[in-house]
Amino acid sequence: MSRSVLDSIALGYQPFWNPGRQLAAVHLRVLSLQPEGLDAQHLMQLLGQDWPAAAPTLLLSIESAGLRHQVLEDEPAHNTWLVCPAAEFDQAETRTRLAAALQRGHRLLREVELERLQAGWINPLDCRSLVHLDAPGSLALLQDLHRGRFLPVLMPGQAYAGVANHQLAVHCLDTAGAWGLLGWPEEDVLKARGTRPLACDIGVIDQIVQAVQEETSLEHLERLVRQDPVLVYRLLLLVNSAAFNSRREIGSIRHALMMLGFTALTDWLAEQRRSGEREADLHPVRYAMVMRSRLAQHLLASGSDDDLRAEVYLSALFVQLDRLLHRPLPELLGRLPLSGRVLDAALRHAGPYHPLLDLAQAQGDPDRLAELPRLCEEHGFALEDANRALIRMLATSRDHTGKRSQRLL
Repeated sequence: MSRSVLDSIALGYQPFWNPGRQLAAVHLRVLSLQPEGLDAQHLMQLLGQDWPAAAPTLLLSIESAGLRHQVLEDEPAHNTWLVCPAAEFDQAETRTRLAAALQRGHRLLREVELERLQAGWINPLDCRSLVHLDAPGSLALLQDLHRGRFLPVLMPGQAYAGVANHQLAVHCLDTAGAWGLLGWPEEDVLKARGTRPLACDIGVIDQIVQAVQEETSLEHLERLVRQDPVLVYRLLLLVNSAAFNSRREIGSIRHALMMLGFTALTDWLAEQRRSGEREADLHPVRYAMVMRSRLAQHLLASGSDDDLRAEVYLSALFVQLDRLLHRPLPELLGRLPLSGRVLDAALRHAGPYHPLLDLAQAQGDPDRLAELPRLCEEHGFALEDANRALIRMLATSRDHTGKRSQRLL
């Protein structure tokens, strides 16, 4: 047996958004590389022990049936739901195992294709469902929606995955009473804006202003600013502009805040707020970038220098900035005094930070998770370290916001 279960699995994540467009849970996919050597109890201890109350719930999708069944037969972790294939609810033997797991306190999420719901299939254990929509199914629902038809297949209280259309996502959450959405139709949300660049997030601005009034620490203030990629970019533009008249180039958020000071920061934020926006459907777009950036930062060796960690964060945050501001990335980053390491990673996919960004991208992309072991080997990372970095990121994914979003109950 491996010395750690994290040597034998690949972990990937996908955010789960509640009707308020806030992060309520994370779909944690567990890809087993050596199923015969896995210890389910060890895995659940790693995921459940001392899990912070403010951290998102984990929706565990364990692809190895043997490992999943071990987990079902053990005591549940308080912060987890177990995603189980619909076929296991059909068979008497596995259905009995699921019923016993429910009695032990496990929370189950039945994973089912939309076609089965359309056929009138009923869950015999009365669990919530995670309904997968494929492209044809989504298109058919969208066409019915455009015709003004009622969509009875979208039942209240269920979760949906594979929703690639903005209008359909809004209908699921705001009209059909969905429990939440796995993933977010980022490209369609941004496409609907045309070429209008994103403004700063008013909600984030208000959090920062309140923190300043409460005389918060500089570290906490930096964490709040980092929630909005557009705000970070504009802040660095400001402190490096001729109007600011600084004699030194400023390439970090913390240094920018120190140079600006609380009074000037509050005045500047008031200006940004007047042209800002509060569109809730943009929050998942921004925060997905924040999560990926935090994962890249956590992939650094423990004890790494704060300046190094800050550079890695900026590299990951800015690599997709062109999607938000509709300008070529070299042009956008060329206006800032960023280090060559940041520019290499963001523009040329090279340099010492590129492996961190590459691994973080793979762990956040369901289609790339199978590549993780190979990527770790190519970049000189231990698979266990990549998995631990993801767990640390998820466990602290809300500790910087100053408020607790609603978790799944």
